[in-house]
Amino acid sequence: MANITPVQLSLIVVLLITITSIVAAVYGDSRVLMRLMDGTVRQPEVKDALFTNALVSCGLVESIPIIAIVVVLILIFANPFIAH
Repeated sequence: MANITPVQLSLIVVLLITITSIVAAVYGDSRVLMRLMDGTVRQPEVKDALFTNALVSCGLVESIPIIAIVVVLILIFANPFIAH
């Protein structure tokens, strides 16, 4: 790793940001849906409210990779760390 250029380093960081955000979103969605199933089994009469809350929660969790993709696009196309 003696001669890593700033462009290569930025691409490595882009890869790490993307992978981390995807893993975090998958883990978060799985936790939300696990709690939905658990709550539905415990109290079937409130399944509609639980389902609505789970959909909203999954939407919020899915915003993590979307924000990360914006950061990735900034690092790729308007990289502040590379002077042109």
